[in-house]
Amino acid sequence: MSDKNSPNDDRGQAYTLEGFVSAMVVLMAVLFALQSVVITPTSGGLSDRSVQAQLQQEAQDALMVGDRDGNLSETIRNWNTSDNKFHKASVPGPDGNSTYNTTAFADQSRLGGILEQRFADNGYSYNVELIYENDGEFNTTYLVYQGAPSPDAVTASYVVTLYENNILTAYKNEQIALTDSEADDYPIPQETDTELVYNIVEVRVIVW
Repeated sequence: MSDKNSPNDDRGQAYTLEGFVSAMVVLMAVLFALQSVVITPTSGGLSDRSVQAQLQQEAQDALMVGDRDGNLSETIRNWNTSDNKFHKASVPGPDGNSTYNTTAFADQSRLGGILEQRFADNGYSYNVELIYENDGEFNTTYLVYQGAPSPDAVTASYVVTLYENNILTAYKNEQIALTDSEADDYPIPQETDTELVYNIVEVRVIVW
């Protein structure tokens, strides 16, 4: 019979204890790694979806507030016939027309002021697009263009009806109607069979 206090028994107990401690270290490392996973804006986590939903709702609210008293319609008719561009727009856009930077757009419209305060001042980029029908196809003209949106960008839109008797608003005292020959260079054409309706425009805000 072997002695319970023999060196071999002590060595076996030490190996057992060492194995147990090693297993605990590995387990703690795994648990720590799992708890250290961070959900980033591009990982599609619940937190990210919540942020995107909030941004989308705020963009939608901005459009609705911007349309009060017809101001959104006035914004998309703010065309300068002398310079053939939106009034005081100076940034080249992808469609060849001049667009606004965020500060100039804020100076020209209620919508611009809201977007600048909520998004631009907080580090977000955004485009403001006008989508309308032209010869049976849909074209896009930009009021604000800050580049190609990221894959996780959010979009909000609002539909504005333009009427034949609406005037260009860059110089209201000139009373140039959308259908006047002086407004021929206005990028949104007359495209409807509905009496008195000039065109229907989707104002789209894309935020990222």
